[in-house]
Amino acid sequence: VPFRWLCTILLAAMFHELCHYTAIRLLTGRYYRVRLFYYSARMDLPEMGNGTEILCALAGPIGGIILCIFWPWFPKLAMAGLLQSIYNLLPIYPLDGGRILRCWLKMFVTPPAAGKIENIFAFLCCFGILVIGLYGWIGLKYGPLCFLLSILMVIRIK
Repeated sequence: VPFRWLCTILLAAMFHELCHYTAIRLLTGRYYRVRLFYYSARMDLPEMGNGTEILCALAGPIGGIILCIFWPWFPKLAMAGLLQSIYNLLPIYPLDGGRILRCWLKMFVTPPAAGKIENIFAFLCCFGILVIGLYGWIGLKYGPLCFLLSILMVIRIK
């Protein structure tokens, strides 16, 4: 990845996490610890209700979509924010979409049923990612890197 793109991706990721942090501070008023990893950030939080957690989980992807406002001036930043938002909204736990799905399911079904439904969504999404990677390699002739990246993406998620 070219250095300018890497910086742009990191800036979009920082904005994504800042949006989560802001929502958490506004809705709960506190957090215990923030941990940064080379592939993500984690916040240790007090117990939240399902509705509050859904709003806090949505804050990051909404922030990435808001970056699209700056498309005319900063197209790479807007693109990075949009792609990160789409990725994070996949209904696979621990991604934001998986957290949203988990909280939403807990409001309507028992925890064991919620876990089964969540696993079905995760399996379908991971299978879809692998099919898209395989199609990029074989169908579109983009090379095996497409499929390799889809495998790495599934490994990273799960």
